[in-house]
Amino acid sequence: MRANVPADKPTVEILGITDVGCVRSTNEDCFIIQPLTQEKSDLNSGSFAHLTEQGDLFLAVSDGMGGAAAGEVASSTALTSMRDHVMSQLDTIGKANIDGLVELVEQGIQKANQEIYLAAQSNKNQKGMGATITALFLRKDTAYLFQIGDSRAYLMRNGNLVRITRDQSFVGHLVEMGTITEEQAARHPQRNVILQALGSNEKLKVDISFIPLCANDFLLLCTDGLYSEIQASELERMVTNGVGKLEMNTLLQNLVDRAKDAGGHDNITVIGLNCNDQFPQAEPGERPRFMAFPFLNEDNPFSRIFQIQN
Repeated sequence: MRANVPADKPTVEILGITDVGCVRSTNEDCFIIQPLTQEKSDLNSGSFAHLTEQGDLFLAVSDGMGGAAAGEVASSTALTSMRDHVMSQLDTIGKANIDGLVELVEQGIQKANQEIYLAAQSNKNQKGMGATITALFLRKDTAYLFQIGDSRAYLMRNGNLVRITRDQSFVGHLVEMGTITEEQAARHPQRNVILQALGSNEKLKVDISFIPLCANDFLLLCTDGLYSEIQASELERMVTNGVGKLEMNTLLQNLVDRAKDAGGHDNITVIGLNCNDQFPQAEPGERPRFMAFPFLNEDNPFSRIFQIQN
């Protein structure tokens, strides 16, 4: 659905695409785009033009695991649970300060985790199922990001594409510690080992961060079916050459098609969010980066996990 919005207001254009890829027989990915000013949105549906001053916005991608009998259930449960949670808390969210808002969304992720965990415990056909989630909550000109697993969010500003989430994966931890490079991580034999997934434990450590958005920023949320097939330099080139020159659906479809041309070994899901020029102007030379939310007592979710493992 598209809305008619004035050109002189801070506006975001959002679109999502999901594709089964070239190898898998079923699609265990899904996405949600949910403005908090209307009825509940369907999964894997929605193209919006959204005025930031008209209300908050929630969107997320999820990659299910556990096979055809379980992966699709896990990812859809993750996002329907999150959608239902935020929509049931509209009055509270609307009045909440930023700390309260972030805590409410984090509670929704814990609730989704519990639903998947209990379903996996009670159904032998779904035992071991889980899902990633990379979620974004937009309030005015700031995006708050919530991360479990290895789906990702990127931000393109002034021709530079920067990853603004951290992979909760074995190789992601090695990259963060400086043990291996991003290029080595892409070829590492344990590159598919993730440290956390919704449904894997009764309680999870959500990686929470934030990023102030600026004029003409472009945000990309995606599952690993995209970035595992496209090298970082090519992904940056395709996004920077496409933003502002191509229609959103063309840009995102080009990314999906390129991942399929490279093999399409996994399901592929992308959400694009484009800010118009009425957002605040970026400072000269400013480069976006991962910024942990101040609300957190622990900045790094990996430290606790590795202490448990060791």
